[in-house]
Amino acid sequence: MTSAVDLYPELDTPQALIDLDVVDRNVSAMRALGRERSVDVRVHFKSLKCGGLAKYLMSAGFGTFLCAKLNEAEVLVDAGIKDVLVANQVVGPLKARRLAALATRATMSVCVDDAGNVDELAVAAAEVGATIGVLVEVDVGQHRCGVDPGEPAVALARHVLKHTPALRFLGLQGYAGHIQMLPDLAERTAQCRAGLQLLVETRRALEAAGIPVAVVTGAGTGTANSAAGFSGLTEIQPGSFVLMDAAYHAACPTYGCALSILTTVVSRRDERYVLDAGSKAISKDFGTPVIRGCPADRVIAVNEEHTIVAPGAGVVRVGDRREVLPAHCCATMNLHRSCVTVRGGKVEVVWPIESSGRYD
Repeated sequence: MTSAVDLYPELDTPQALIDLDVVDRNVSAMRALGRERSVDVRVHFKSLKCGGLAKYLMSAGFGTFLCAKLNEAEVLVDAGIKDVLVANQVVGPLKARRLAALATRATMSVCVDDAGNVDELAVAAAEVGATIGVLVEVDVGQHRCGVDPGEPAVALARHVLKHTPALRFLGLQGYAGHIQMLPDLAERTAQCRAGLQLLVETRRALEAAGIPVAVVTGAGTGTANSAAGFSGLTEIQPGSFVLMDAAYHAACPTYGCALSILTTVVSRRDERYVLDAGSKAISKDFGTPVIRGCPADRVIAVNEEHTIVAPGAGVVRVGDRREVLPAHCCATMNLHRSCVTVRGGKVEVVWPIESSGRYD
């Protein structure tokens, strides 16, 4: 990128940008993968957090979404999405009632790994005459949420079936988030398929017990290619592929970086220049960001309000603008209340990021 003061001059900085041309290419690649491998693609909203972006993806052919939090589910349903999975445990009567209320407006499903939680979800659904779909979450190696594969999952599925029609048993989820960015593709693929094998064997155990399984879902952006087409898996659930980031792109170069933070150079010395965005605008939990189009420039520090860069080739002046590619798109979207969409170097529209800064 050439040093310039006229990069989106109508925008103040720092500003989150989403390049829709890049989004379109990423979407096309993921849709092609699903189509070629005959697997459904459910888009994860935890990376996106923006109702306008969900609507845009729906118009591009994605009709099903999943999310991590109830507030994200509410944004999705408000945006017109009709099929939403909360890929997490929704625990406690307050949250159970919120989920049940959404189930009166859209097809809602949720993950469970505890019988008591199943009971409270059933009570909430029955109170409003709704039905909530249920996936038993299976621990396939991350050791976070989920029951053990095999008989523990069968036992919990039987418990869900006791609560028909308030609850509807759908199947299984198994997500291995810890392997999504493993740099060694062969190792990532091997671990992914080992986890999926546990999931599919659990499906067979359910079917042997006379329990039909409609959905077996898992994988993310980093394992989508390894998982798609795996026998017995019906659905993949990538999300970061839409926006991407510098760290994930290194592991999954198929998908380009659509999210950037527009910044301004506010100070210049021979050995450094300083941008007007720091860790309050650019997440650094997955590492340091990079400067788009300036491969020789090296980020040396990210402070609260400043990013310090060692310049490579080219002239840098105070007032110049730089697009910064964050190392973690999910956490960076959570820092901004709005994003500006661009296409072909031109500003299009502003979208609110309704779920940013919310953790409920």
